[in-house]
Amino acid sequence: MKTTILSLALSLLLLTNEGAEDSGRNTWPSDDNSITISDSKKELNRRIWTFSTSDIFHGAGWSAYDVTQEEFVKMVRDLHPYAVAYPEGKTSDWARVKIGDTLAIGGSGNGFNIPPSVSPNVLQGIGTHEFYIGGKSYDFFNAYVDMIHKVPVRGYILGNIMTGTCAETIWMIRRAKPEYVQLGLEQMRAEAYSTYWKKNPALYKPKFNKWADSIKAVFPKVKLIADVPPTRSNLESDAAWNRELHDGLKADGVRDYWHLHHLTNGKFTGGISTDTAIMNAIFTRTLPLYIDKQKNLYPGKELVVDQWSVSLTNDGGTNPYKRTFFGTSFIVKMTKFMIEYNRDHQNDIASAKYENLKQLITNKGTGGIEYEIAKLLSNLFSEPATVLNIQNGNDDLQIFGVKGGNRYKVIVYNESGKSLNLPSQISCDGRLLDVKIIHALYSDGLISKNLSEYNTAQREIKPFSVVYAELR
Repeated sequence: MKTTILSLALSLLLLTNEGAEDSGRNTWPSDDNSITISDSKKELNRRIWTFSTSDIFHGAGWSAYDVTQEEFVKMVRDLHPYAVAYPEGKTSDWARVKIGDTLAIGGSGNGFNIPPSVSPNVLQGIGTHEFYIGGKSYDFFNAYVDMIHKVPVRGYILGNIMTGTCAETIWMIRRAKPEYVQLGLEQMRAEAYSTYWKKNPALYKPKFNKWADSIKAVFPKVKLIADVPPTRSNLESDAAWNRELHDGLKADGVRDYWHLHHLTNGKFTGGISTDTAIMNAIFTRTLPLYIDKQKNLYPGKELVVDQWSVSLTNDGGTNPYKRTFFGTSFIVKMTKFMIEYNRDHQNDIASAKYENLKQLITNKGTGGIEYEIAKLLSNLFSEPATVLNIQNGNDDLQIFGVKGGNRYKVIVYNESGKSLNLPSQISCDGRLLDVKIIHALYSDGLISKNLSEYNTAQREIKPFSVVYAELR
C-alpha cells in the first residue's frame, strides 16, 4: 500500500503579521508553494564525492607542505570523501613511482621520481627534481598513501601510460587499493599528443588494452578508465580519437571534464541576473546534453567525471566570481544535480572527482569559502543513504537531500536575498518530523567573498545562505 505523503506549506513570499512585527522575516504559509519529502529508496552514489590531490604538494608560489600532518588530514577527513585521488596534472603525465620504495616519508626517491629525460620545468612549475621538507627529501606518492591511510579513505590512481610502466601502476594499486584506475592523462593534447602519440590515436588503444589485461589479471575488480576527448570538444582530431576508441577498448569507463569555465564557455558578463541564467542553464541543458553525447559515443562504458571545479585557475579571466558566494554556488548546484540525476537515471554518473584539494585547503591548512561550503555539503555523504524526492514550489530555494539511518538530511540553498523561517515540523513519508538546523552559513551578498556562521535557534534561513538541517 502506497504511503500518503502529507504536504506542509513552505513559502518565502507571504509575511504574517507576527513575523513582520517580530523579525521582518518571511514564514511558511499553509497552502501555496508547498514542499513534500519522500524517500526514493534509491541508493546515494557516494562515488561522486571524490577529491583530487592535484598539485597539493607543491606548486609555483607555494611553500613546502606535508600533507600527512594531522591538521591537513583532519580537514580532508571532515569532507567525508568517498575516495582521494593521486596524481593529477603534470604529475600523472611524467611522475614515476619507485617500485619497492616503501620508506613512507623521506624515502630513497627524489620526491618527484620523474625520469631524468624529462625537463623539470614541466612539473608544477618547479625548476628542480628534488623536494625537501625539514631538510629531508619528500616522496609524493608515499606521502599520499600515508595520508589516505590516516583519513582513512579509498585511493584512486592515475597510471602513467606514457613514460611509466604497467608494473609501476600495479605497485601503486597494491599500496593505494583503489576502486578506479585511470590510464594516462591529456594524451590527446599538446606535447603528449604530438610527440609521444605521434598524433595517432590508434597507438593508445593497443597499449591501453595490454595494460588492462595485465592489471585485471592481478586486480580483476579494479575499474579501468580511459582518457577520451571532453564532450565539449568539436575538434576533428578529437572526433578521430573518439572513432578509434569507440570499439574494442578494454575500459570499464571513460572520463569527462566539467569545470565551470568550460561549461559557461566564457559567457559570464558580470551582470548577476544574466549570469545566474547562464549558471542555471548548465544543469538544465548543458550537462544533460553532455551525458547523452558521451553515452552515445561510448555505449556500455561508465561515465567518470575526472575533474569538476569552480575554476579558480586557468579560466582565462572569464570567471568574475572567484571565491564569491555566487561562484561557489556551482559546488552546491553541481552536488544537487549529480545526486538527483543519478537518482533519476540509474547512476549514469558513475564517479566524479572534485579538482582539487589545493583549491579548498591552502598550504597553511586553512579552508576558504569553497571548503566551508563543501564541508557543509559533505554531511550528505557521511554514511550510506538513499536519495530524497523533494517537491519544492518556490523557485527562490534549492532543496535536496538524503535519508541516512533514521534521519532525513537536507541542504537548503537561498540565493534570493529574502529571509524566511523554517517550520518546526515537516512531513516526510507521511510523518511529521522535527526540524533541526545543524549548520548554517551566510554571505553579505551574491558577489561577496565573506562567509559566516550564524545562530540557527530560530530556524531562520538568511538571505544568501546554505543550510544543513536534519529532520527526525
